[in-house]
Amino acid sequence: MNLHDKERDVQKLYKAQKLALYWLLGLIYSGFIGFQLGRIQAITDFNYNLHEIMYVPSAIALYVVPVVFLIYIYFLIKYLLVMGKQKVGVKTSIQAVFVIVSILVVVSITSHQSHEVSTTGVYEVEKKLHQDRKYYLVVDDKTVRVSYNEFQLIEKNHLYLISFVWNKRTPHKGQLETIEPVK
Repeated sequence: MNLHDKERDVQKLYKAQKLALYWLLGLIYSGFIGFQLGRIQAITDFNYNLHEIMYVPSAIALYVVPVVFLIYIYFLIKYLLVMGKQKVGVKTSIQAVFVIVSILVVVSITSHQSHEVSTTGVYEVEKKLHQDRKYYLVVDDKTVRVSYNEFQLIEKNHLYLISFVWNKRTPHKGQLETIEPVK
């Protein structure tokens, strides 16, 4: 193999791994953005079908990203092997690190959010807490964060129809979604 052929192979492999990188990043970010948009309650209230369509990129990414990641790794390793002892560019190293960090960040955020639970029911407000400029209600042994206005309007030992979100990983903390007094 002459020098010209090796140079051409290096260019082809570089372009192939770069194309796989762009597809990988596009799938990761479009899936992540679709998942985040699908979680927005206002979209669900506006149009439920639109809400469901928002999850399509994340469903596609769930199955396609691992395949494209393997293709990217294949081309990257092949590129590095063809390069041999030549110095690999800083740009290639940064791209590989960027892909791995992107995958880790998206997976960790999505994993955390997949443990979220929405709870709705009629509850008696057990306590009202004010700590470090943050306001909480104690409901069903959960500390539910509320706004200042909600904190001022809610009375202890009264019944309310409450909807709040909490995470299974931190089961004693929650975030208020809606609250209405029960008559």
